Order: sequence, then C-alpha cells, then structure tokens
Amino acid sequence: MSPPTTSQNSRKTGHPEVACGIGTWDKLLYGNHRFVVEALQGESTGGAHAHRVVLPWRRQDQDPASVDVIVVSEESGTRVRNVIVEEATRASGTLLFEAIDGPGIYFVYYLPYAMLGKPHYPQAQYLPGRPAAEPAWAAAVVRSPWTPAAQVEPSQARVLRYEAASERDSFAPMNFTARADELEDLHSSHAGEAFLVFPEDRLNPVSMRDDLPAHWVIDGPSRIVHGAAQPGEDFVVQLGLYALEDVDGVDVHVASPGGGHCINTHGVDRLGNPWQRTLTVPAGKVQALYVVLPVPSESAGTTLAVAVTITATGQTAQEIGIRLDVAAEKDADPSVGAGGFGDPRFLRRLAWLDSTVAQDAELVEPFTAITLDEADRTLGILGRTLRLNASGLPEQVTSTFTAAVTSTDGPAVELFEAPVNLEIEGIDWNYSPLTFTAEGPARISWHCHWNGQHGGKAAVSVDLTGVLDADGTVGYSLQLTPVQTVEVPDVGLQLGFHEAAVPLAMGLGVPGGRRPETLDWTWDVAAKNQDALWLGGVNAGVQLALRDGSYERPLNTNFYREKPLVEPKSWANRQPGDGKGEVVRGGVRLRTAGSTVTVRAFSGARTLNTGEPLHFDFRLLLTPFKPIEPGKHLSKRYFHQPADPADIKAAGATVVNVHHATAPAPYINDPLLTGDSLRRYVAACHRHGLKAKIYNTVRELTFHSPELLPLMQLDHEIFSDGPGKGHIWLQEHAGSGYVSAWFAPNVEDIAVVTTGESRWENFYVRSLAELAKGEDGIDGIYLDDVAYDRHAMLRVRKVLERACEARGVDGPEIDLHSANQFTAHDGYASSANLYMEQLPYVDRLWLGEYFDYDTTDPDYWLVELSGIPFGLMGEMLEGGGNPWRGMVFGMTGRAPAVDNRPLWEFWAETGLEHATMHGFWDHHAPVRTSHPEVLATTWVTERGMVVALASWAGQTEHVRLIFDDEAATTSADAPAIPGFQSAASYVPGEPITLEPQRGLLLTIGY
Repeated sequence: MSPPTTSQNSRKTGHPEVACGIGTWDKLLYGNHRFVVEALQGESTGGAHAHRVVLPWRRQDQDPASVDVIVVSEESGTRVRNVIVEEATRASGTLLFEAIDGPGIYFVYYLPYAMLGKPHYPQAQYLPGRPAAEPAWAAAVVRSPWTPAAQVEPSQARVLRYEAASERDSFAPMNFTARADELEDLHSSHAGEAFLVFPEDRLNPVSMRDDLPAHWVIDGPSRIVHGAAQPGEDFVVQLGLYALEDVDGVDVHVASPGGGHCINTHGVDRLGNPWQRTLTVPAGKVQALYVVLPVPSESAGTTLAVAVTITATGQTAQEIGIRLDVAAEKDADPSVGAGGFGDPRFLRRLAWLDSTVAQDAELVEPFTAITLDEADRTLGILGRTLRLNASGLPEQVTSTFTAAVTSTDGPAVELFEAPVNLEIEGIDWNYSPLTFTAEGPARISWHCHWNGQHGGKAAVSVDLTGVLDADGTVGYSLQLTPVQTVEVPDVGLQLGFHEAAVPLAMGLGVPGGRRPETLDWTWDVAAKNQDALWLGGVNAGVQLALRDGSYERPLNTNFYREKPLVEPKSWANRQPGDGKGEVVRGGVRLRTAGSTVTVRAFSGARTLNTGEPLHFDFRLLLTPFKPIEPGKHLSKRYFHQPADPADIKAAGATVVNVHHATAPAPYINDPLLTGDSLRRYVAACHRHGLKAKIYNTVRELTFHSPELLPLMQLDHEIFSDGPGKGHIWLQEHAGSGYVSAWFAPNVEDIAVVTTGESRWENFYVRSLAELAKGEDGIDGIYLDDVAYDRHAMLRVRKVLERACEARGVDGPEIDLHSANQFTAHDGYASSANLYMEQLPYVDRLWLGEYFDYDTTDPDYWLVELSGIPFGLMGEMLEGGGNPWRGMVFGMTGRAPAVDNRPLWEFWAETGLEHATMHGFWDHHAPVRTSHPEVLATTWVTERGMVVALASWAGQTEHVRLIFDDEAATTSADAPAIPGFQSAASYVPGEPITLEPQRGLLLTIGY
C-alpha cells in the first residue's frame, strides 16, 4: 500500500499525486476539468516539439478512450491539433502532443461535453474522441514496425496540477477513484470482513456509489472520528460503508449524551410517526450513512463521547468512536445555539427531516370546529354537513353555501338521492354501532365493523374507518376480509346524486365543464393520471377519489410517466385475460336517468379468497371549501417579479412574488441559501406596504443545496428514481438513478426531481417556518404546481398562518400556479381536479399556462380555471388571457406581463374592493342579458352597480340588459379604460353591440 505521506497529500490537495486548484475558462467549450502540464525543453522532431505526459486522472466514466481530449497552449490560447492518446484507462491516460509554442504551460481538457436538448432541460454528452493529428507528425512520433528509424523519442511533460472550472465542479477530494491495484491491496488487507467503514468530513459529501475515493483506499478504514462542534447544534457525522460482500439488515445504533440517530435507518415520517428501516448494500457498493448528533447547549467547553454501532445480519458489528470537542460558551456561534443552522455546508439542516412542526389537529382560517350529533350521526363543518348511515358511509351531504359562493347562509342543497353504499351481490350486512373519536377541533374519526353473510353463512367482514377534517375532506379506509372463499360478480361503490345538484363535472378524462350524460372509464395508469371524479354545482359538489393501501403520489408537471399512479389492486382488479396478458376489470360508470345521476365505481368479477384482505379505500372532497372573497381578491394586486419595491408600489400592486432564478432567491426551492439577501428584499417590500412571497415548492431541489448529495443516499426516498443524465454536473457528481429537472442558465442552477411523499416534507415545512419568522419574514409562498398532498399543504398553512399571527399581520398569502396538465405527457389530468385536495389552503389560483381562453366555453372557465366552485378566485396567464371574459370571473392577467393599472384604477374609482359580487352563475344576480352566450357579472356597490359583460357567441351580437329591479330605468355607461374599452353610454333598453370574445365594463347609477 502507498505510504501515509501520500494519503496526507490527498487530504490536503484532494488528489493522491498532484495538487488541485480552480481555473477560469469556457467550460461549455472545453468541459469542467483539466490538467495543467509543463512541456519541458527537449529535442524537436521534424521541426515539431513532441511531448509525452501521463495524466493520473482516476476517472469514474467507464470508457475513457471514447471521450475526446483537447490540448490548448497557455501562451497563445491556440488549440493543439497534433494530439494522440496512446493509452486511456480509468486510472490514467498517456498523451503525445505537439508543444506548438515551445516549452511552457499547456492545458489538457479531458472531459469536454456538448449541452444538447432543451435550454431548461439539457441533456449533456461527452464529445467523442476524434483523431486530429496530421499523419506525418503521427508517423514521426509514434513507434511503428514500419518506421523505426523515423522515431524520435518525445520529450517528457510533467503534470503540475488538476484544475476544475469551479469549486462545485471539482472532483477533489471525493471523485478521484482508487486504482485497481490499490483496491486489491485493500481487499487483501481486510480479508474475511463483510464491510468497512470510512469516516469522512461532512464538508465532503459522498458522491460515488460504485467506486471508492482514492484517499479512502490509501488511508484505509477507521473507527475513530474527532470533530469540533458548536453547543446546541445538530452535528452530522458522515460514514462511508463499503461492502466487501453482500450485507443485509444494516442498522445503525447511537449512544450519545444528547441522543441521536442515523437518518438512513431511523427518524420521523411525514405524518409524524416513528420511521425506521434496515439497509441492504451489495458487494462492491458504497453506502453513505449520516448520523445526526444533537449537541446539548450545556456541554459547551466539554468533550462529548459518542458510540455508533453498525450491525448487519450475520456479521460482526463495528463500533465507531466519536469525540466532539464542544466550543466554549465564549467561542460559540450564538445563532447556532439559538436554533439556527449557520453555514449550510455543515449539514445541520438534515435534522429537519425529523421535524414535527404543525403536526396537530388544530384549525386554520376560515374553518370552524367540527360539530357532532352522535344520535343523528351528523357532522357539521363550514357550510356543509355530512350525515352518516348505519354503516358509517355517507347518507347525505348538504351545503348551505349561497349561489354566489360568497357566504354560507344560503338554503340547504342536498347532493345525494340515495345513501352511498358498498355493494357485493348476495351479501347481507349487519353493522356494529358507530364509535366516534375527536382528535382535535379540526378532525373527527369514526369506526364501524361490518359482518356479511352469503347464503346464511359468514362470508366477509369489513373494518371501516372514516375521518372528517374541518376543510371538507372525508377519508375512508375499508378493509374487506373474506371469511370464506366466495365468487362475486362485483364489489362496487354506488353513489346516487340529485341530477339538478350536479350539472358540472371534471375528471376521469372529462375536462372541467358540463357533466356528460354517460361516462365509461377504466384504469390505465401508465398513460393517465386519473383516479378522481368531481361532480357538482357552483355551491355544492363532491370529488370521489379511489385508492388502496398501495397509493403513492405520482410525479406531475412533465414527469408523470417517470413515476405514474400505482394501480389500486382492489379497485382495478387486474386479472388474466382470455388470451395473452391481463385485463383490468375495474372502472367507473356514470349514468343519467330522469332526476338521478348514478356513479358506480366497480371492480368486476373476482374471487374473494380467505385470508387475502382487500382495501377499498376512497376519499370525498366536499366543495366549496370556503366562501370566495371578491373584495379581498381584488385588493391583493399581484406583481410577479421582484423589481424595486418603490416601482411595484407605484404600479399599484400590493403583493410581490419573488421567483427563483432572481437576485433575492436565485436557487430553486432552497431560498434559505440566500436568506440574508431575501430578508433584505422582504424588509424593503414591507417598508413600502407590500407583501412579499417566495417561490418555494418541493417538486425539485437545487444542486446548490449541500444536502442534495446526502439525500441521494437515502435510496430514492427523497429523489425519484429515473434515467439519470441531464446536466453534466449531475452526470459527474450524482451518477445515475435520478430525474433531472429545471436548469436556469442565468444563475447556473441545476435541479433534481423529488418524490411525491417523503420526510422531505418535514424539512420543507421546517424551512418555511425559518423563512417566515420575524418582522422581515415572508408573507406567503408561490406554488408552481404542487408535489405534496393535502396533509403537507395543511402544515404549510399552519406554519405560515402562525408566523403572520406572531407578527400581528394579515395572512398568509398562498397562490397556486399550474400549467394545463390535460395533456398526454401529464396523463390528462385537469389541474383543478388534480390539486383539489390542496385548494382549501390556497388563497388564489393561476391555472393559466397552455390554457385556451378563446375557444373554451363558460362552464370550462368556471370549473377548470376560475376556482369559484371550490371557494377560490384566480388569474389568467397564457398570452395575458382574455381580459373581457376574465372580468366576468373577477380575473385579470398578472403584472408586469400584463399592464393592469387601468383596470386597477377603475376598481378603485368604482369601489369594487368593497362591493358584493354576483356572478352569472348566481340565479339571484341582479343583471343578465338577452343572449344566452353573453354573460353578465354584477358588483353592487354603495354608489350603484358595475356590470362585466363578455361574449362567448360566435358572431357579433346586439344584446339588452335585463334587470330585476328599478335599475332598468337607469342609463349604463362604459367609462374609458385604456387597453380595455372606449367610452360609451347606453340608455335603458338600448342594444349593446359586442364582438366575439369581447366585452364591456359598465357603471349603472354612478
């Protein structure tokens, strides 16, 4: 083995043989890595200066000989044409090159690449090797049996150092691989051991999974860790486990005065429950382990002794002794001691994976505590009641939202024509009494046990658990357990609706709009992100989503096919077909007959086998979730760009969205990396009376996050498995098994797609608490699609709401943007239907990208775009939207892409922010038109009325206003609004001419 002096050099420089540094060059032209070599004085060959150099590159790529090598002279900057790669192995490469400017410095770029693909979704490829040397020069310098006399021995060149284009691009010290002979020495020195442990500084995250870093092999494994800690910090110890043979059941146990655990094997899951697992590490693979050690504040000035024991099934345990010298109180970082994380490179934030912030059943605005009448089996929430039948399934859902959706004191609207029922032909049920449990003001659960008989004998049983949350989410878990083997023609969920109560629909392939008379749908998860159907009207509705115990949230927004829905075995009922392959027997059938709309979620014929339980789970979302607030919506005037706050204020906006890839927050989904600059910007916004929100989702994560590589060691818990590749940095440092995401060239930000549900939600919620705290904390978030479920969304709302309460300000503000996901690559999922579970906790929608504002009908606008049937209002995006149609729904485009100042000024002049809104969907609206395709929405103010007209007619129409009171005798004026309309006035009864896709804003009584 190599002497210790070599390993010490590797730790200082990052490479066992040469120094390492950072250079400056065009990496898009030459790649990210080079060796600086010096061509020494020597003989010339045919007038040329030929030099040979051996590059100890220690590469990860499997076929170095296939990649181009570029040599450039430092003196002239000229590329050397005469270059021959004599040998290229993963360990080293031998080059002959012409020293075109004589002895001196030359740069050897050995991993040049091309950035192919789309600008924001690149696919990098290494440039292939291309022989470029002139034949005569090559013949003169390369030994050959045919020209031995012409051969002149090239002069030697020496390697001075390795350089990377940036610190982040550098292979030092973790990505220079050990040579085969070094590995052989390591294996022979540790024969009979199952695995080795290599402690590594937390500032050097483990990257490679299939290769060992050179300095590990040269230094050898160790069972001692010595570090310097801050009192009150979460100290992270990084241990690299290298398997010499297949090892199973790997577990990590921590004995420490302050507690601690390994995040790979223990922790708290996203629901707040204890989480643990063991690991399997195949022979020859590396598994990084991360141990989080809380350092007690009272340990300042002492030394902590910690023992970490790594066990594996059938193998000898290994104990790692850790000694942490804790800084004295006078030398400690007070921000870390107060709960801060300090320099993020120290990985203290990894402890946030176990955060239980906002894991409670408390209320958020505007929801009210759930009421329960056990005798009547009726539960009450904001504007809705749920009455259960004896089985625990819904008997009736009632809404008291008004037709305008502006309050909850309207007449009761009942949805169901008959109780919901789980039907199995030939089974007779009896039910245990319902038992209710109040888990908090925002949640009540209940349980019921069913016994089913077939032919007078016990056949099946069902354990039903229902949960109602204060927002209107009803979750059902139905475990069906066969007591005897029974052949059944179907297990189906039957819902019967009053036809008049459900004129609208969305989901299962139906775009938002008018409900179809019939629907026949079957499972096709490979191509369709579909498992839910919403039926209803504007002020009453329900979404049915079908699930089982195997449900996992799929990826969305361009990535659905990378991780599609997991088909529910119970509902889909995949069975062998008559020929080859399998068939799905389950689906959903909708039929309309008279005054009843029937929906049956069927699973088809099957055998219920004894001892094989099935989960027929489903979820209901009772809509609307909350009343719309038109005045508040109009008063929150959005500016979607972090410009100078004074300019934003002057433009009339009140809320600014800070997008990623901008100066205050350059890196996607980790704004804490630039927290100081973000807080300065938010403080400036607050001084100008603006609210400031931040782009922050969990859909992807920037490579600037120091936690990214450690999180990739958690076996796809945090990051979705996928084809890899993408940006060259990912290929060189993340390896494979990921989904590459957004790339922002202006800030050189690279991202990786996360999974749908994981402990990363704990980290995210904790990070939002950090962002929102204090007077210069954020006022909310901007969601660019949602990659987490309603449970996480509720925690987000609680954290932000509580931060606003602590500061004594209104809020928070959460708005949700989505591109149109009713496309093939997104699985034909309407955005409003896909994200309906999160809508109770959102303040505003921006469902606008790739939507068609011109050819779609008003029902599509109402259901798919506006958010109004769900208790929200929205804005338009694609092409700025249609401003005339938008005003019928209270929608505009978003500044600064759209200049809303003339409309904002009109709102202020007419007092719309304090008016009562009656949309065309409200049968109590005071104004309508004489044409069914010209719609009117009315705001009633203290001074009069403002009427928004918009045409969906295919040709120019001349319409009259129809009033329900004396306003019919008042003239209507169209004030001049730049970019929207010219001034005009209409006497009572006078026809108003509207061109297709156009409209007017009229004042009456002003």
